[in-house]
Formats: sequence, C-alpha cells, structure tokens
Amino acid sequence: MDILQLKYFLAAAEYEHITKAAHSLHIAQPALSQSIKHLEEELGVELFERKNRGIHLNACGKLLKSELLPIIDTLDSLPVRLKEVDKEASSTIQLNILAASMLITKSIISFKKLYPEVKFRLLQDADETDFDICISCAASDKIPKDGILLLEEKILLAVPSISKYASLKSISLNQVKEEGFINFSGARPFRIICDDYCKEKGFKPKIIFESDNQECIKNLIASNFGIAFWPQYAWGKLTAKNAVLIPINRPQCTRTIYAIQNQHSTNSKYANAFLKHLIKVIASIQNTSSKVADNK
Repeated sequence: MDILQLKYFLAAAEYEHITKAAHSLHIAQPALSQSIKHLEEELGVELFERKNRGIHLNACGKLLKSELLPIIDTLDSLPVRLKEVDKEASSTIQLNILAASMLITKSIISFKKLYPEVKFRLLQDADETDFDICISCAASDKIPKDGILLLEEKILLAVPSISKYASLKSISLNQVKEEGFINFSGARPFRIICDDYCKEKGFKPKIIFESDNQECIKNLIASNFGIAFWPQYAWGKLTAKNAVLIPINRPQCTRTIYAIQNQHSTNSKYANAFLKHLIKVIASIQNTSSKVADNK
C-alpha cells in the first residue's frame, strides 16, 4: 500500500461513486477502479459492495476508512508543521554562557528589541557541545585558536571598606594569601583563572564561601565576610558602599572573554547577527567605563 493508493480509496469511500471520485481526483475512472482493485487484493478483502453502477462501503471498507482518516490528516498536515518547526529552530539561538553572564543578558535584551522573532535557549554547561555560540573566559595567553575576542579586562581585588587594605592604591596577592576568599564555584572558568594566579604566587586561596551569584559575592564583601576577585567590566561597578576595588600589581591579573561559534549551526544568520551585536554592546560598555574612569 502507498499513500496515493489510500487517498484514492478515501475519495471513493466519500463519494461511493467511481466516476465522481475519479473526477475529484482528476484521474481517469479506469485508473481509480484499478487502484481500488489492487488495494483489495493486497489486503485480501473486499472494501465495497458493488450493485449495478454504484458502490457502497462494506464492513471492512468502513473500518479502513475510520482508521485511515486521522492518519491521512496527520500526513497532510506534516509539511506545514515541519515548516513551523524549522522556522522556530532557525530563529532560536542556543547560547552556552560560561562567563560574563551580566553582559550577555544585557545583549540578549537589546537584541530582542531588534529581532523580536528570535528566541534564546540558554545553557550553562562546560561539557555541552550542542550550541550556536559559547561564551567563556581564559587567561589572555590561553584562549583557544577558534576563540573570538570579546573583551580583555583586568581582575581586581574587592575588599571591605573597613579592611586594612582598603586605602591601598594597588596590592600584591602575597599580601592577602592568609585572607578568606569568597569565590565562584570551582568548575567555573573565572575561578580557575584566579586560582592559577594565586598558584603563581605560591599559595592556594582559602575559600570560605562559594557562590555563582555576583550580587551575593558583593553583599558578603560589604558585610566584611571576606575578599574576592572582581573582573573590571563584566560584573559592572562594585556599587556596595562598604566595599572597594584595588588593582592587583603582582602578578598582573587579567582575563580574556571570548566566544566560540559552532560552524555547523543551522541558524548562522541569527547567530552571526547576535555575535556582532554582542561585540558592539561590550565595546560600548567598555568605552563608557573608560570615560568614567578618565573623568575621575
């Protein structure tokens, strides 16, 4: 049985008249009669009672009709449904966000205003490979070859304003090796970078609290709970009144935020557009922060 053969049967079942059914299908009457005959032979049962020039569905024909109608309806609707799924898939950008989530969020919001039809699927998994764009970070000399540079920024030290370090113009990591650190969880790229800088100075930071929430880290510093590494741009200003940022002079702590674009992405049109928008947004934030710093 093939789909066309079954559709021929349904037309004959609807009209219960070979000539009318053949006319509706735009085929010759003998062709329709032959198709039904072959179908009956394949099934091993008759589907119609033939009386004079008319045909009427028998019990087998009625059962086949009732079973076929929803199947054929589903098959007929598939092209439209498949196009809808393809359209949604091609307008959905899968982002794997491993760094700079605040900057990425701002970019998503402003991009949606330009392309309201676009949807985002957000991931946060270092082992995930099914993405259109992955945003991560590394020490400046360790970004992958296929990494697209988004931002280079210093890593500062955030300390409580009542800390003995608060008045310093710059600081060495050796000076704080006995202090308690509030930091990102161990699997996050930013945490790995900061741990490596501490290792470079010969110590392992004493982690007193781990959090993946920047606001939580800021509040704990302001409450004199400990100190933390703070990226120059990606987390925004340290707005807490009871905390200050100090540049680190030994070693020179920096990181690079980069993007990796999946070259096998099926919706490269929107992924490319978002990547360009992201670069523009980050450049704007960086320029604004630099101007503010120059005016102080």
